[in-house]
Amino acid sequence: MLRLLTLFGGFTVGWWSLLWLVLPLSWQRISPSAMLLLHIVPPVALTLGLRWWTARKEKKAEAERQQAEEAAAAERDAARAEARRVHQAALAERQQTIACRWLRCTALPVGEEPAWLDDTDEHCQWLTLDRDELEEDELLAALAAPQREALEALYLAAPGAAWLPVYTEVIPTQSGIEQLAALKAVQHEAATLVLDSTAPAVECRFLPGHGSVAERARQLLLQNADCPGLVVLAADAPVLPLADEDDFDATPDPELAWRGKPGFALACLLFLRQGLPCEDVGKHTPAADTQDPYQPYWEKPQTSQYSADWGPVPPSRQATLAGLPVLAELTQPTQGAAASSRAMQLSRQLQPMLDNALVNAALLDYPFSEEDAQPAANRASSLGWLVHNSGEVQVGGARLSALSGALSRHQVELHPIDQASNSVREWGDTGASTAALLCASAITHCHALAAPVLLAQFGPDEATLSMARPPLEEMSS
Repeated sequence: MLRLLTLFGGFTVGWWSLLWLVLPLSWQRISPSAMLLLHIVPPVALTLGLRWWTARKEKKAEAERQQAEEAAAAERDAARAEARRVHQAALAERQQTIACRWLRCTALPVGEEPAWLDDTDEHCQWLTLDRDELEEDELLAALAAPQREALEALYLAAPGAAWLPVYTEVIPTQSGIEQLAALKAVQHEAATLVLDSTAPAVECRFLPGHGSVAERARQLLLQNADCPGLVVLAADAPVLPLADEDDFDATPDPELAWRGKPGFALACLLFLRQGLPCEDVGKHTPAADTQDPYQPYWEKPQTSQYSADWGPVPPSRQATLAGLPVLAELTQPTQGAAASSRAMQLSRQLQPMLDNALVNAALLDYPFSEEDAQPAANRASSLGWLVHNSGEVQVGGARLSALSGALSRHQVELHPIDQASNSVREWGDTGASTAALLCASAITHCHALAAPVLLAQFGPDEATLSMARPPLEEMSS
């Protein structure tokens, strides 16, 4: 207001000075009313015009400022939406799982049979051996019979599995060429005995990579889009050649407490891709019955005999695989250093790995922002079992204490001894089949308890944590 009055006064003084001192006007000829208007109207008009121009300029600047703010807000919202989309896509990628549909294990227990073996069913088959049943023989020859029996049981339960590739673990002490040749012979023999037709030729290879068996199988399915599933058949027998059991107790090997006594184990697991279609077998009509025999071959539709999603599995065998229940879904593992022998320091190393493993298993909410938080998604307390290979009591105490400390931060009331399976104490040193045996044990407990299971696989200087859980639909219900 003061500025407006100042402008009006300045315009008035200037205009009056212009009238009286510059412009040659004859005031005697101008009426008093015209003289009054001549003195008042121009300053008022200039003041109002300047005021209008200033207000218009300020309004335009305000509109531009609002547009800039709206554009900046829209840009921020777009960036935030893009960041949320990237976060959700990365989270969905982390939470991809692989389903195990059937397993069979044959192992030599260190002492008495574990009590949890009584809860297994026909889809989680566990067989135990006695030392008297083992014959002192060459390793590959000793593994042939259990491998053949496992594949026969699988092909009887799901004949469609005979068209799936078989992967095995490398036994460092044996020739790789001989291992694959022996496995191919065993697989062909098992398929020939079970199937009522000619046994298909399937690939038998080594499982690439190291670490979690389920994650390596998942990566294989990602790389081979035409493969509907695969069979992992891992076997090893460090106990061969046989020696007196007293010799193991007298052996001053310090690593024996970490690995356990030499044992024998075989694990056969069937992994299938999720979302495979299963059509009615009756809908598949032979091509010869639907095509005109006189139709030229270049006019006949080029139809494939088998479904693209099922790969080489014939339609008549697809239902045998699709009908198998989902025993457990294996999540992506997290790996990190775990070389400390102190429980507190080791617990700090395991804590971020456990957090990531819970997020990968969709048991811990990992929102993009606080407004996206879902407290109901925090289901870490639903863990029902622990599977690990921490070692004997005299050396594995720090690992168990560290795991208990990490679990307690998520209010997981899990007893590390009574509600856990230590493969070292139960099965001993199973060599190349250790990872598959741990995976099979976690799947078995998950299927029996209908609850998530934590799988902790320790190495000399590292640890790998993952989860075996029921499908999320079953957990939600």
